[in-house]
Amino acid sequence: MMTRPILHCLRLGVLALGISASTAHAGNISIDVSPGGPGIEGALFSDSRLFADAYRKMIVEKGLLTGGNSASWHGLRTEAHSATLSRMTYSYSRGGRTFTRTYHARSGPAMEVVLARKKVIGADGKPAPATSGTSGASGTESEGSRPYTITEEDIAKDFAERKYYPADTPTDVRVRNLKPLEDGIVRSSGKEAATHAADAELKIFRQIEADVAAGVVERGGTLTGFVSKAVCPSCTAAAEELAEEYGIDGTIYQLVEPTAEVAGAEETLSQSKAASGRLKSLRRTYSTAHLRRETITTPGEARWLETEAVERIEAEEAATSLAQPCGE
Repeated sequence: MMTRPILHCLRLGVLALGISASTAHAGNISIDVSPGGPGIEGALFSDSRLFADAYRKMIVEKGLLTGGNSASWHGLRTEAHSATLSRMTYSYSRGGRTFTRTYHARSGPAMEVVLARKKVIGADGKPAPATSGTSGASGTESEGSRPYTITEEDIAKDFAERKYYPADTPTDVRVRNLKPLEDGIVRSSGKEAATHAADAELKIFRQIEADVAAGVVERGGTLTGFVSKAVCPSCTAAAEELAEEYGIDGTIYQLVEPTAEVAGAEETLSQSKAASGRLKSLRRTYSTAHLRRETITTPGEARWLETEAVERIEAEEAATSLAQPCGE
């Protein structure tokens, strides 16, 4: 049975080899169970805070603090800590140099769509009456797990909401909903395809495809990703299509929820489920503290946690936890 230190060594080895060997093993994106760790959990929680803070900024700016009732806000907090998070870094070569671009995504539609479904905002754009209650969605159901048609109006809303997030840069991008390219290959699939149309992973795959088509990034690169929940079959199939079509190599590390049925080594699954629980607790605590009716304040400016910081934290943890060199 693998120990946690050995697993960390293997993971760091994959990350190190992925960039240098992408052309030798092109066209395969594997999905592995992650045992977690400060780097992965910290990066996903950092993204979660920024997504929750975007709600705070929008609610304050639009004067929605009194919209809806307690059930409405409970639903919103549930969405904030339950949406799937995905953070993926794409490394590619251009002109003899290596560049990276990190994509940050949460599952579900634009914030305004979520606020309307939770009856925090009314059809007139003003705070919804306190007697409105919630929409038909369960208070424990994430918007990312509901059937969703990506309309032109929703895409426009998501684009307009970019001002509530850290500004996009050549190295960090908040991924919004996009319509699939007409000649693209990234699609949700399976019997519940509509339920997965706004999955965080699919959003990133669709953005990478769009970026390749626009010449923003090169094909044939290496993808290293982290997801807060087990990757569904629809996104697994999309990852395979993306890898094959664009010659992309890499690994996506998934945290596994306690109730998810995922194959893997018992010890690794146990560690992953524990990490999932820690991340869930952090996210719930943050949303409970900062997304409450009539008490929301505007957060300070922040930016995405840099990839180098994630790798440094992981490397430091691996170094301090190793009792002996990898392989011994």
